[in-house]
Amino acid sequence: MTDTNNFGNKIKQIREMKGFSLRQTAMQAKMSSSYLSQVENSRVEIPTPKTLYKIATGLRIDNDEILKLAGIVPEKIPNELTISSTPATVSIPIYGRIAAGYPEGAKEDIDGNIRIDDYLIKRYGKDNLLALRVNGESMNRIVPNGAVAVLAKIDPSDIANGDVCAVIINGDAATLKHVYQYPDRIRFEPDSWLSDFKPFEYKKDDVANDNPPIQIIGKLVHQQSSF
Repeated sequence: MTDTNNFGNKIKQIREMKGFSLRQTAMQAKMSSSYLSQVENSRVEIPTPKTLYKIATGLRIDNDEILKLAGIVPEKIPNELTISSTPATVSIPIYGRIAAGYPEGAKEDIDGNIRIDDYLIKRYGKDNLLALRVNGESMNRIVPNGAVAVLAKIDPSDIANGDVCAVIINGDAATLKHVYQYPDRIRFEPDSWLSDFKPFEYKKDDVANDNPPIQIIGKLVHQQSSF
């Protein structure tokens, strides 16, 4: 088992390597900054798998990766949080392009299939999951070009500021961006190692009048870099 000190240091190193602030990471993980600071500084024991998954979300890393950092063997996780050590039997199609909305795209846009871990099926339901092949570098700090992004359809009110979502704007193909919603506007931010990509935002009143039409089709819940 990884000791608490080593685990905290590794978490902090990953956060700083990605350029995330403590507050930003805690917000993405939906936990307090003070608790995350305690984890990083080894003032608390290694968290439970349920809390580890939240930290993984905040750091934008796979659940499997954070389990390894914590020295936890997947098959030893409590049943309700089990990630099967055998391949999942449920698979969903991977779309190379989505422009028609959730969850259906043109059949010619299907780019293979991806097996989905049981915990995602249990949490969101198979019919609420969608896989998209990432094409572009605008979010490469989180999801590399060519990776598969697994999206979950959720209510827009459940989207927290900073969540990564796939959005369709003005009928164009879906794109991944950080989403920030304010009383008067909605903002979409890239997260790239390249400086070419800039954030863009629209007034809420304009969006309400479909100027331009904006559809949030899903929130990023998992990504697979090598497929």
